[in-house]
Amino acid sequence: MKLFKKFILFIVAFALIVPGVSVHAQDKKTVMTTFYPMYYLASRIGGEAINVEMLLESGQDAHSYESTAKDAVAVQEADLFIYQDDEMEFFVSDLLSIVDQEATQVLESTEGIELLSGDHNHEEEEHDHEHEEGHEEEHDHEHDHEHEEGHSHEFDPHTWLDPNFYSQQAENVKNALIELDPANEATYTENAAKLSEELTALNEEFNVGLADLENRTIVVQHEAFGYLAHAYDLEQLAISGLANNAEPSAKQLAEMTNVVNERNIQVIYVDPTTSTTISETVSQATGAELRPLRTLEFITEEEIEQGEDYFSIMRENLAQLTK
Repeated sequence: MKLFKKFILFIVAFALIVPGVSVHAQDKKTVMTTFYPMYYLASRIGGEAINVEMLLESGQDAHSYESTAKDAVAVQEADLFIYQDDEMEFFVSDLLSIVDQEATQVLESTEGIELLSGDHNHEEEEHDHEHEEGHEEEHDHEHDHEHEEGHSHEFDPHTWLDPNFYSQQAENVKNALIELDPANEATYTENAAKLSEELTALNEEFNVGLADLENRTIVVQHEAFGYLAHAYDLEQLAISGLANNAEPSAKQLAEMTNVVNERNIQVIYVDPTTSTTISETVSQATGAELRPLRTLEFITEEEIEQGEDYFSIMRENLAQLTK
């Protein structure tokens, strides 16, 4: 392993000095982000003052992604690397072990933020889905992020689906940019303040829109909506786990099918940017309608070109929940 790390470091160093390798303009700082929610924060707060890039391509799953030597080069070339947290991008710990963090500033965007608890044991709870004591308590994010085999989650990483949490992350990004580039502090402060105002307004839209929702239970394929449910007094029932690629057992599928039938649930929410096969199985067995609800983990280049962003997709989520 040590030899492998030395080899990767050699590749990184070689790539940075060999002519022809991309070198960013020196008049702007370069910020490398992992996936869309981080890219959007950096882009909105940095504005025209920085170059912002995204490590993962559209459709790549941050939960299961495995970093490459090319990624190490890209991160090392950047002035600042921003990722969600150790509960989301498991690959980051290995990546940072071969990156010189004295040369590249690193920000874990949820640093200092208290997070909700993570994975539930679906086999043991038998889809009783009652909120266990302490389920909604917040947890100190300073705990060690040790993951069991299969990447279990001690904390739920999908903070950006609650505008209030996302606003706290925005503050962290702003501070990191100011530390990196104090000459543009006024720009970053102004942009962050505007973003915070918009997130506050979005939060109010969700509060008002969901206040009189008669059925407050949402059945989802991917257990990504814990923060949204927590913020707006909803109950999330998930077919699979926190990882986007998690596959439920036959027993879990049967149990969820029973729950959907017993509760007369009419809708199962799925993210159309990922495979919906699991939900289609439950839908066919129960007659429940499949309806889109985006996790925002993925957004296509075409959508970005068409003007779609965090706010437009979140508002579409609200429209689907109140449809």
